[in-house]
Amino acid sequence: MLTNAVIGDNGLRVAPGGLEVDIRLPWYRALPLSTVEIGEVRINGAVVKPAAMRLRVNGKDFRLEQLENQTDEVWFVLDSAYLQIDHPKPVHGAEYLVEVTLFLRPPYIPGLIMPSQGKKRLLAN
Repeated sequence: MLTNAVIGDNGLRVAPGGLEVDIRLPWYRALPLSTVEIGEVRINGAVVKPAAMRLRVNGKDFRLEQLENQTDEVWFVLDSAYLQIDHPKPVHGAEYLVEVTLFLRPPYIPGLIMPSQGKKRLLAN
């Protein structure tokens, strides 16, 4: 299921300590997390520092710097991952402009770096 939709249908929700964005794998097959890089993320135009984010996949949380070592943890194409973002005082029902860039490096296509971007205005549930 190749999709260009980086930001998933479940959108954005207020979570303890911040916001959580539903993101999708914009590729046609599952990939190990070691081949996924979270690029620039912006909330309302402000760049989010990598240290302020974690990725939840398969019910497990990873700091972004841990992804490159996750060769056995696979992000399945039909599953959402959740980008957890530290954000002071998130507001239920508020509109946020969310921008997420991913870079994929499929292990079976040497040298390919596939950038994908998503940008949506979302209401925080």
